[in-house]
Amino acid sequence: MVIFWRLVLAHLLSDFTLQFDFVNRLKRRNFWGMLIHCLTHLVMSAWLTWRYLGDTWFSAGLFAVTGWEALLMMFVLHFAVDEFRIYMMNSWYRDNTVSFLMDQFVHLYVLFLISPVAISGPGLLMGEKWAAIASMFVVVTHFTTVLIYFLEKDLFGKPFPGFDEKYFLIFERVVIWAFFFASGDWWLPFAAAWVLQLFYVRRKRIMDLSGLNVWVSVIVGVGAGIWTRVICYGGL
Repeated sequence: MVIFWRLVLAHLLSDFTLQFDFVNRLKRRNFWGMLIHCLTHLVMSAWLTWRYLGDTWFSAGLFAVTGWEALLMMFVLHFAVDEFRIYMMNSWYRDNTVSFLMDQFVHLYVLFLISPVAISGPGLLMGEKWAAIASMFVVVTHFTTVLIYFLEKDLFGKPFPGFDEKYFLIFERVVIWAFFFASGDWWLPFAAAWVLQLFYVRRKRIMDLSGLNVWVSVIVGVGAGIWTRVICYGGL
């Protein structure tokens, strides 16, 4: 699963961290914007899997597909999936949480299909620790920001969060997640206290945060933290 998790990290970085606002707007307007977005995926994926690109990743009938050919397939499929999503948004429905999550599921499923799957021992389903942990970092930061935006837009009609709200919640989630790296049990009361202060901030209206925003941030921070702790220590 080493290659799969490296591709997942490349996908998360390209679809969230490196997909700046102007790229997101441009890809919805014309071919060139979509090309820039998909080439970012291709470059990041090639960079993170460079040492494996000459290897055979999977077989299709009588044909052995190398890493280079697999990434080319990924590029074409990513372009097609994103173009189809934009076409559907312009023709049938507005962009929403369901379409966002379905889009992510399809992309990850494609990565799974083109990746060599080798589970030769316990724990290897996680792949390399650094790639899995880095993936969780992007999930805690930029992925969750976009997820909360879609949820709040669908439920409350809220726009994308401003700079202060966006990075305040990113900071809060990263701190909650980081507590799970500590060894032993002493960190538990400190993590609980940090979660409580986040609810205090909302209650006192120090920053205008919805309950949904706070709860999703806590759930993602704790969930990613638990998984990261399993990756680091082999258990809770």
